[in-house]
Amino acid sequence: MTQTRFTVLDDTRGHPDLADQISAILHRVAPTVKEITDLPLPSEGVRFRLLTPKEWREEHRQNLHRVLARDIADLDLSPKQIDAARTGLKITGFVPALVWPMVLASTQEAADGQCETVIAPRALHHGGALADERVLLQVVAHELVHHLQDEARSGTVWKSFFLHQREILAPPRSVSTVLEGHATWADRQVTTRLFGTPADHRQARKSWRYRLHSSFPGIGRLGPSREGYEQGAQLIGHAMAAHGVGLVNRIWKDLSLLPTADEIADPEAWTLRIHPHP
Repeated sequence: MTQTRFTVLDDTRGHPDLADQISAILHRVAPTVKEITDLPLPSEGVRFRLLTPKEWREEHRQNLHRVLARDIADLDLSPKQIDAARTGLKITGFVPALVWPMVLASTQEAADGQCETVIAPRALHHGGALADERVLLQVVAHELVHHLQDEARSGTVWKSFFLHQREILAPPRSVSTVLEGHATWADRQVTTRLFGTPADHRQARKSWRYRLHSSFPGIGRLGPSREGYEQGAQLIGHAMAAHGVGLVNRIWKDLSLLPTADEIADPEAWTLRIHPHP
């Protein structure tokens, strides 16, 4: 069996020790993540990149533009739809500068088409992850789960400005709830197995800059909220407890299984719908 290649690139050229530490964590947690999720490790390998805050912000912006370019290439969009999406990107151009100290890591499609995790080490500092081994391991395990999700989806597009035209009829919130809820459920399982209790990066000591940015009005509407992560973890955890990992893993191949807005708040209803009755 071919062993998965883990690559951690230090584009900052100033954090080689952190790159080595993340690489060691990836090798440590990968078998447990694979076992807990029952998902395959990516055949093309797993790539993490350390970036300066400026580079991270630019990569975030470029990723959104790549998403729109793919939508334009794949879908039959009207000029009005395209103009509206481009205007939306311009209006929200300030978001990366506002949120970067609060984002410990993000996993997305890179310019070469490969799934990768981008991290600004300064954001890890602001979020308290560099001072707590458990939290750093939690962050790495969480993002590794996103790589396994991407592999399981086998090229199916879950990130788009036009989800309905990609036959994803569930609300956009449903996608983030499943992706982040599944990764949150898994990182808690991993850290509990390794440390005896689940790690929680929200309890880590935050810098003044983190606290400043998190106090900006409306900041909670710029991405998945804490409530969204918790609801997602409860949704996935309930289905796992009721019928096992196989039930949840059907969702990566069948978009009709994504939860409705009502089902996000009612895990039992979602589990009953997606559970195949004889």
